[in-house]
Amino acid sequence: MSKDCTRRCALKGIGGFAAGTFMLRLVGCGGSSSSTEPGGTATMCAGNLCLDLTNPANAALANVGGSVIVDAPADTIVVIRTSTSTVTALSAICTHQGCTVEFDANHSLLLCPCHGSEFAETGSVVQGPARQPLRSYQATLSGNQITVVLA
Repeated sequence: MSKDCTRRCALKGIGGFAAGTFMLRLVGCGGSSSSTEPGGTATMCAGNLCLDLTNPANAALANVGGSVIVDAPADTIVVIRTSTSTVTALSAICTHQGCTVEFDANHSLLLCPCHGSEFAETGSVVQGPARQPLRSYQATLSGNQITVVLA
């Protein structure tokens, strides 16, 4: 401790640091989280979102149970390969407090890492605290392209 900083000064500094750390943790709890879901690449095509399966960023979608998260103009969307011929597209934003959900292929569930909400592949709530389902988007797989209808 320097001779210009009293014990009271040092304690105030420690208290301010602790309060700042607490506030950062509170802000992080309610906001979006960084997802461990692979980030895919999508382009706009005729007002829809298109994912090219030959693009390495979308490689996870080559296999059943694979998923990627892509940004759309008004949402963040998780695209899941549900079978050899079908895909599902849902909002990746938890309806509880806006965290980004992650797909658990082993249990076929979308999990919110912030507060534990669970959603089925249809978007319906399996376990709260979320009460509203995830928004569902029509999605089709044709050849090496997935089209997500945004309307």
